[in-house]
Parts: sequence; structure tokens; C-alpha cells
Amino acid sequence: MLVDLHCHSDRSDGTDPVRSLVNKACEKGIKILSVTDHDTVAAQNDARVFAESKGITYVSGLEISCDYHETLDILGYGYDLDLDYLEKTLSRLRDMRDDRNGQILRKLRELGISLDERELEENFPGESLGRPHIANLLTKKGYVSSMEEAFRLYIGRGAAAFVEKGKLEIGRSIELIISGGGVPVLAHPISLKLDLHELKEMIRKLKNLGLEGIEVFYKEYDQDLKKELLAIAREMDLILTGGSDYHGEHKAHLDLGIELPDELASNFLEYLNRRRRPSR
Repeated sequence: MLVDLHCHSDRSDGTDPVRSLVNKACEKGIKILSVTDHDTVAAQNDARVFAESKGITYVSGLEISCDYHETLDILGYGYDLDLDYLEKTLSRLRDMRDDRNGQILRKLRELGISLDERELEENFPGESLGRPHIANLLTKKGYVSSMEEAFRLYIGRGAAAFVEKGKLEIGRSIELIISGGGVPVLAHPISLKLDLHELKEMIRKLKNLGLEGIEVFYKEYDQDLKKELLAIAREMDLILTGGSDYHGEHKAHLDLGIELPDELASNFLEYLNRRRRPSR
């Protein structure tokens, strides 16, 4: 079954508007979709309405950057969108993101590149702003020829204007998702760059904190990697998910949609249904 349980809209660091993203999913024949923007639920209501109007099963999604490992992200699925404390915590993360943006822009100005916060907000109103928006603006103003060049020369890791982003403590991230009735899943585990033994130990620790799943099916994983992750998930009784990590132009090599075995897709939806909170 073609699904995508890990993709991003322009409400965070993707480049596709929500409606365009859902239309693309429909054109590709995606059956289950979750928009997992970083540290914001701004896209969720629109994404659900658009997806369901196209006959696509929609699952509320979120990706939280965690202060546990340089590249550790937690995906949250099926949470309650109406919880005030969820939005308050995410708002704090966005404040940290805004502070980071300001630091990046100051570094760029020191390099002779004239960009400011007001200009960024005017060009991308109502969005959770981050590095892709800065890269887009650098491209629009002719400082670079592409977003990829902007990251390579200025704002990517190791570049002159790079600033590390603020993150939420891992246990708090998992607790936040579970308390909202959602399911926490480890995103792209191979990006942690650990050997198999180290990865298993880390996942075991995360499970003790409440982790319930692993993203086993990922666009950049070959069959051997999938088999290793599948074995870990089954050994630890974790659910399996899959996604493309689509960001639009920001990661142009990643296309929307990934094949997930029908049984696993059904198991995922059934698991969410069992966890769903009673209506209030």
C-alpha cells in the first residue's frame, strides 16, 4: 500500500502548501497520509479536511526535535489537537526557533548579506519559520542560485552562519505525545549513525521512556537496513511505520510516498484506534 506517514508542508520546513501537498498525495495514489511538520500542528486541520475530501485516510502528525542525540527526532501520531498544553509546549519550541532565526540572520549580516526578521515574516506570513525559509529568501534575493547552495555556503551544519536549534528533552517529548493520546515513534533511526548494538541499546532506553514504534520503511533505506530495523522492532514489540521525509524543494531528491506492506498499514491504523481517547 502506498502511504506517507512522514512529510512536511510549508507550515514548517517544507516548501509545498498544505493543499498542494495533499493534491500531490492524491495524484500519486497515497492511501494513508500524515503531515508531520516540525514543532507545529498548524497544518493539521487543513490537511485532514483536504485529505478526507480526496478519500485519503488522514492521521494527525508531528515531528519533535529532541535534546538527546544530535539527529534524534520523535514522530507523534493520532494525538488530540484540542489540547492547550500541547500548543503551549510547541509554542515554546517555536520561540526557540525564532531566536535561532535571529542569530542566523545576524551572522548573515556580518557576512554582508542583508536580511532581517521583518522581511522573512512578510515573505512567509503565518508559517513556522526556519532555515528553509531563509534559504528561499537568499535565493529570491539573488545571493545564491538555489536553496541547496544556501545551505552549503551559509546555513547548513558547519557553514559560516549555522546555528544549532533548540530542542525538547527526549522524555518530555515522548510524554507530551502520549499525554495527548498519541503514539511516539522514532524517526529515521539510521540517521543516528550508530552501530547495530548501539542502536538497539538506544531504542531499548527510549522504549523504557515510552517509545512505541520505529520508522522502519524510509525512502533512503535499502532492504538490508529494513530487515535489521524490522528485527529490532519485533524483538522489542514496537509498531512499524514508514514515510518519505518529503520536504519539497528543500530535499528535492525525496519524492512523496512509500510502499508499506498492507498488513503493517492496517496494523498501524488498528493500533491508533485502540489508543484513541473516548470522545468527550
